[in-house]
Amino acid sequence: MSDGTKKGTHSEKRSAHMRLETIVSELHFAGDTEREVLERIRGNEAQIAQAARTAYQGEGFQFPLCGRGPLTRLAVVTYLLPGWYAAYRAKGIPDGVILDTFRDVSLRARLYSEITGRAGLSEEDVIWFRHLMHVALFQIGALQFQPFEMIYLDEEGIGEPYMAFSAAQKAALPAGTPVINCHVPRGADLSPRSVEASFQSAKAFFSKHFPDGAYRAFLCYSWLLYPPMVERLPETSNIRRFAERFRVVGACDDAEQAFECLFMEGPERAPAHATALQRLALRRRELFGFACGVIGI
Repeated sequence: MSDGTKKGTHSEKRSAHMRLETIVSELHFAGDTEREVLERIRGNEAQIAQAARTAYQGEGFQFPLCGRGPLTRLAVVTYLLPGWYAAYRAKGIPDGVILDTFRDVSLRARLYSEITGRAGLSEEDVIWFRHLMHVALFQIGALQFQPFEMIYLDEEGIGEPYMAFSAAQKAALPAGTPVINCHVPRGADLSPRSVEASFQSAKAFFSKHFPDGAYRAFLCYSWLLYPPMVERLPETSNIRRFAERFRVVGACDDAEQAFECLFMEGPERAPAHATALQRLALRRRELFGFACGVIGI
């Protein structure tokens, strides 16, 4: 069983420091994005450095970096990566996991470019990358994982009745219980073998690097788990087989995340060669929603 460590040049023996250009070369940006990012940084380094110092200041999610232009957002996040790399290494995280995790920057930059035709990051991307600042996101195999606490998106948990959960469920896994939050990056390999390897490696990783975590379950809030949709998928569907790993403990008919993921440019601009799932979403929106699932550890 692996904890995500890669052998060879990216070994745990590497220094706790890595040059910006080295990290950028490992991100595999699409097209001319790498050149544009480095030109923006090197051509305005004092300004980028100042923006980086204040990027994530403030309360809530109203970070100063969100107010910058898209390319500046990407340049600043990229500029911050060497410091974040050192923070990950200080916690003993191996290079393989760090660089796989940081490649979420180039993935989100590619998706942003596909939608807008420009290099950059969205405000939502900036907010998401706060997890890197806190050394709280890890790409392990196909999936991303976070040390987390159980939260119920209901009246008691968030002040509104977004979902309903049984008293028995909340007693079995109380709010605040340590859990490992699971995210599915866009384009992730959800084949059973890949997913199983990811979960098993995550167990080993968290046992090694967070031995005092006492994690009780994997947690996933996602449109991919919504039962009415899952039931419509063929038994051989990778999405269905992924969803069936979880015990769904709550659900609601909020299809916003599903449609954002299925139609990056909006359903009115559905691709000419739509997938079966996209066609189903356009015909039967009521089959799509949002669900909470857990896997006991």
